[in-house]
Amino acid sequence: MEKVHPLGIGVVGTGGWATGFWSEAQQAPEVKVVCCWDPVPGNLARFAERYHCQVAPSLEVLLERPEVEAIANFAPNNHHRGPSELAAAAGKHVFTEKPIANRIEDGAAMMRACAQAGVVLMVGHSARYSGPSRAMKALLEGGRLGQLAMVEANSSHSGGTRLSQELWRWHRDQAPGGPLIQLSVHTFDTLHYLFGPTRRVTALANGSLMPSEIEDVFLVLLEFESGLLAYVGTNYVSPSVSYLRVYGMGGNAYSERGQLTYLKPVTPWSAEAEEVPVAPINAPAAEMAEFARAVRTGTAPETGGKEGLLALALVWASLLSAEQGRAVTVREALGEAAEQL
Repeated sequence: MEKVHPLGIGVVGTGGWATGFWSEAQQAPEVKVVCCWDPVPGNLARFAERYHCQVAPSLEVLLERPEVEAIANFAPNNHHRGPSELAAAAGKHVFTEKPIANRIEDGAAMMRACAQAGVVLMVGHSARYSGPSRAMKALLEGGRLGQLAMVEANSSHSGGTRLSQELWRWHRDQAPGGPLIQLSVHTFDTLHYLFGPTRRVTALANGSLMPSEIEDVFLVLLEFESGLLAYVGTNYVSPSVSYLRVYGMGGNAYSERGQLTYLKPVTPWSAEAEEVPVAPINAPAAEMAEFARAVRTGTAPETGGKEGLLALALVWASLLSAEQGRAVTVREALGEAAEQL
């Protein structure tokens, strides 16, 4: 069998998250970081030294290098579209961290550019690649929960208490919705993976807890196209929490802190808890393996542009709902971009 060389990756944006991501993702033999670029020299030098890759003096130079087959973009949200369009025009495949972009029109433009160039676009929704998410999917497909009744999820931490004006996450035009676009966008994608697409949302927000421009708290109610109902909460001020709870007529499933528990009904008023095995999965490595697979086979990645845009649509539907005090459909939030899906 012919040996396939690792996919050559050019990393765009080498700040803290890029460093943390690649400390795990480099364990995927399907990819190799070969070059990097960042407008901040200190970040660039540290990243290049740690991952033993070349440094490009500009994004354009990075894209000219033949060993760079694809970019992995870890720049702030509002710098996802530009590098993606340039990469596509240069014939390079694109992996971009979540969200796909800050705005629907930018995500849609990224999808068009990559489709027209015939390159892969993948969005880094790592939460669905985790062991608990995969185990929850298997549990649901096995039918042990029976007819589903409702879903609850929360993804929160106190990162908003450490924001200052010089940081991009402080500003609403750069991080619209705050924890909604930074945290819940992962939850939205995972819920789509588990339960299918959403029809509409209703949301409430509070932005009075911290001085930054972004909201601090969101409560979102979702109605899936299947009719299933869910609650998603997120905030930027409390101690870290991340859980998913699924309630069914045949039992409940609780996922939290890397564990998955199945609660089997014994009587109408009691249940027995059973720990469900969760495979240890390196999510960043799994993402990169999936990206390389899509590139090498010419097939769609699991979390492509469509999945990224649908998760982002829930962010904007929630923002509009909280602002106007009404339910907002996903199609309304997508606008003209709905025609691309």
